[in-house]
Amino acid sequence: MKKLLSLLLLLVILIACIPQSYAYTPDEKLLSDKAIIMNLQDDDTVLYEKDSKDKIQPCTLTKIMTAILAIESAEDISKVNVTCSHAGVHALDGTFATYFGVKEGEVYTMLDLVNMMLLTSANDAANVIAVQVGGSVNAFVNKMNEKVKKFGLKDTFFLNPTGLDVEGQYTTARDMAIITKYAMRLPVFAQTVKSVTYTAPKNKTHKEYTFFNDCELIPTATYNKYAYEYATGVKSGATEAAGYCISATAQKDGMSYVCVVMGGKKTTIDGTEYTSAIVDARRLFRWAFSNFKMKAVSTENTIVSEVPVKYSAEADYVSLVPEKTITSLVPKNVDESTLIIEPVDMPEYLKAPVKKGDFVCKAKVIHAKEEIMEINLVAYKDVRSSFVKYITGFVGGIFTNPITLIVAAIALAGLGVYIYRIYHKKKRLKRQKVRLEAAHKAEEPRANDYKDKFSSFKDDIE
Repeated sequence: MKKLLSLLLLLVILIACIPQSYAYTPDEKLLSDKAIIMNLQDDDTVLYEKDSKDKIQPCTLTKIMTAILAIESAEDISKVNVTCSHAGVHALDGTFATYFGVKEGEVYTMLDLVNMMLLTSANDAANVIAVQVGGSVNAFVNKMNEKVKKFGLKDTFFLNPTGLDVEGQYTTARDMAIITKYAMRLPVFAQTVKSVTYTAPKNKTHKEYTFFNDCELIPTATYNKYAYEYATGVKSGATEAAGYCISATAQKDGMSYVCVVMGGKKTTIDGTEYTSAIVDARRLFRWAFSNFKMKAVSTENTIVSEVPVKYSAEADYVSLVPEKTITSLVPKNVDESTLIIEPVDMPEYLKAPVKKGDFVCKAKVIHAKEEIMEINLVAYKDVRSSFVKYITGFVGGIFTNPITLIVAAIALAGLGVYIYRIYHKKKRLKRQKVRLEAAHKAEEPRANDYKDKFSSFKDDIE
């Protein structure tokens, strides 16, 4: 069941497709190198992106994928006990990587470890998870890349479960947005990343621990200069190669977005030092919530165009309507009259019978000269066929179709040749018959003379 649910979630993410992009620009210039903000709801509309397809080290955002595999490894990870292995605990010995300090032999639930990893960015927790789920860190990394392939992402490749810089590992802001969108559909993940704190209860191997969320957009009880009241997660961090990075989500007035900013740096605004990635993410959220809304751009009763129909006595045209009510992100001040639905590759005609809902062609939804989405156009109602019309059309087609006319001409020419040959053959036979009859008549007197002489000779003998 767990695998089935995961597959369904994956299909939801990958439907339709390739995200559409608006040609809009945020009110304020971004300070970071790469960014993207995408609708977190049913469609993958991209409101804005800046070099979002350029490859970059994935930084701590890698832990989002690590969490996905951990959560999907069991039906209920709160009931899965994990004994911290030597390989997991000591994988980063001698480095200066961020770690929580788990000890070999300590027992945590998988849920404890996922919260520890996501909230505190504990690299040791990530490696313990990797060994538990994959059998080894390397085997787990293979699982990560297999998942990447299932997502259909071609610009992401992991070499560790932590995101620490290593040559040959890469992702893009766009790919990470898609990965985050999938993760947010997992209830355990969504609950974890929006939590301010999480407490791992005491057991025989360790004391009680409380983890605090280090995602800087999440509002906390204490002062946080980055806090954004509508933020719902996800993960932030930094490495030397990737700079400051964040993958974040936010929700307001029924709208939800995922925003990924990478290649951030330190910047000073009004005398206060900030991390540009966090500032840019907050700016993009505010801009999106202020300027866009979900709106029905067409309904299944909106007649978009008409196509002529043949072989029907009850209608000359078939009306085309959207397959279903279509909603899309559009600017809040948009007027429906400015939205244009333009059919693509519409057929010259249809042949009856036509059933209501039959697919006819695609159509572009255009706003401000920009295509914002593509929809299916279908037949608005049933159109029955007429036998008489069909026969009439079929016969008429014979005399209007160039190929049919050529074939008919060849057939007629062949028939003419055949008749001509038969005629001349009969004429030749008739002449031969006349000559034979004339020759026969010419021989008759001589035959009679021989007959008379034979009779006389017979008489003399007697």
